[in-house]
Amino acid sequence: MHRFVIKTVTFASAGCLLVLAIALIPGYMVSKFSKFSIKKDNTIVIFGHSHSECAYDDTLIPKLTNLSHSAESYFYTFQKVKKYLSQNPQITTVLIEFSNNQIAPKMDDWTWGYTYMSNMFPQYASFMGVSDFKLLAQHNSKYFMNCIGIAARSNLIKAISFNYNYTGKTGGYFKIEGTKPLPSINPAGQHVKASPNESTISATNIQYLRKIVDYCNGMHKNVFLIRSPQHPLYEFRSNEAEFSLIRQRYFSDIKFLDFNNFPLKNDEFADFGHLNYKGAIKYSTFIKQQIMNGMLASPPAHSLKSFENKQLVTFNH
Repeated sequence: MHRFVIKTVTFASAGCLLVLAIALIPGYMVSKFSKFSIKKDNTIVIFGHSHSECAYDDTLIPKLTNLSHSAESYFYTFQKVKKYLSQNPQITTVLIEFSNNQIAPKMDDWTWGYTYMSNMFPQYASFMGVSDFKLLAQHNSKYFMNCIGIAARSNLIKAISFNYNYTGKTGGYFKIEGTKPLPSINPAGQHVKASPNESTISATNIQYLRKIVDYCNGMHKNVFLIRSPQHPLYEFRSNEAEFSLIRQRYFSDIKFLDFNNFPLKNDEFADFGHLNYKGAIKYSTFIKQQIMNGMLASPPAHSLKSFENKQLVTFNH
């Protein structure tokens, strides 16, 4: 009986070790051999969610690579930033889309909600730290282990096929052809009114934006926050006061390039939050010119306010 128990325990332990090895070794291989490449002469990258994904046609902006991805919270962007910056030393400048909905509570769902986590976690699990795993486990323990299993299978497939190349699979410019019918705007510009119910924020998303900024600074990159155009009637513009307060409180050390009010016609928007290809062409051409004019230079801190005011004056003409 004693010998049977020993054999059973030994067999169970061996099985657990085998399962653990199958789960961990492929993850280590993916972490070690993963490839995140951009063109060698591209020195500017932009990260963000669908707003920047649809706004920046990087075929029209020299030396810029758009690495934005739809429905991506800063938690997952952080994992991506670490890989691209460490593997592409030619990158000198990092732009990070920072728009109104990125402080909203729904960003929490984009981070640990099962639909989003089961999609994004397997992609980036191999590059996360212990604190990242702990965060997801604390907020959605019910489905976290399920996502661990999905990630393990994904990594095993990558390891077996020796497919460690993430290039072209982590985001890019997304061209939208059409537009939804949008209401007309009066000449003065018709903005949504602030809602007293929109007072909560995603502390996690703000925290990870700070992590991204600090990582970029640690890698000695020029880093900017940038806001692409949003329709005046976009619902999340109602939190503008809170958005401005958060920016000033936590990111006052980072230059903010604000193109929220860049003049676009209704038929240049795909919907209230996204540009279609016509809007992207117009806006990307403008951004190209601004970069050529020195927009991404690092001016003295005292000149930052006058620069932003100049851009706003330009939009009003």
